[in-house]
Amino acid sequence: MENQQRQFTDKEMDVILLLLEGKSTQEIALQLAVSTRAIEHHLTHIYQKLGVCSRTEAVLKLFTLFKN
Repeated sequence: MENQQRQFTDKEMDVILLLLEGKSTQEIALQLAVSTRAIEHHLTHIYQKLGVCSRTEAVLKLFTLFKN
């Protein structure tokens, strides 16, 4: 798991933790005080790093990664 975390930037980890809480893109942006476009950018990078195409796939894969 630690190796998986290292592939993500600090900002991406902030987004991931809120994503796993079920927050929307807008809610994440408000909480992190950035634009929704910035969050979309982070999500795109997170999806690419995870090898997934959707938010649902990302959450499922992240739950698996964080469980181990």
